[in-house]
Amino acid sequence: MTPPSLRETQRWLKARIVPAGQAEGPSGGPAAAPDEAWLNPQGGAPGTARLAVYAEGYLARIEEALAEVYPATRHVVGRHAFAALARNYASAIPSQDYNLSRAGRRLPEFLSTAPLAGDLPFLPDLARLEWAVAEAFHAAWHPPLDPSTLAALPAEAWPRARLSLQPAVARVASDWPILDIWEARERPVAETRIALVNRPQRVLVTRRGVAVQCELLDPPQDRLLGALMAGAPLGAACEALAASVEGDPPPVADWFARWAGAGLFTRCDIL
Repeated sequence: MTPPSLRETQRWLKARIVPAGQAEGPSGGPAAAPDEAWLNPQGGAPGTARLAVYAEGYLARIEEALAEVYPATRHVVGRHAFAALARNYASAIPSQDYNLSRAGRRLPEFLSTAPLAGDLPFLPDLARLEWAVAEAFHAAWHPPLDPSTLAALPAEAWPRARLSLQPAVARVASDWPILDIWEARERPVAETRIALVNRPQRVLVTRRGVAVQCELLDPPQDRLLGALMAGAPLGAACEALAASVEGDPPPVADWFARWAGAGLFTRCDIL
């Protein structure tokens, strides 16, 4: 028998391995299967049976990678529903990364239109928080800015100061209590009671050593950090904050002292 062309073989392999469906042949129909002899049977197992292991293995590796990054999401939806989610995700968005730890980077986006989000509308935001946690764990950590540098800034320099933050710092805002849900990821679902309605949360994600930390931000803190992360100088960031807050001015100096003490800032440039 004439062996199939390389193109036909590649399409047939794609149909067997890629879970997105059957590959197309040269005329748009199913790709022709290579003769069994060309698949090198070994140990009494036909080549097609041995090849099937790779299709199953691909899905298993993707599910394992997603479960490692999204433990809270898996905990909420359940093991079987998460396995189905992983299969659907792998079919819709095949991984383009060599590093399996990045295979799930588009899961929050995928969840925004997934049927699961209809019953659990907080899922996309919970997944965004979990991805931020994963990114913080792997991010570089630069030498922190000495807090005394900020304390020594002359008053006239403060408005023109631009602060750079660690790559491991992220903010995740949601209309749902995503931090509470994330922190309950190891508690039995039946024993967990979390009020969901009218409980928005803004979360600061950072790292200390190898431990990723998440903490709540109140709206003014989140607004100020967001401006700084966008590159706004201190003067403009603080003015925008003051214009948005009614009543007594917020304790901005205390916030900066805490953030600088945690090593969140890496440098201060005077514009």
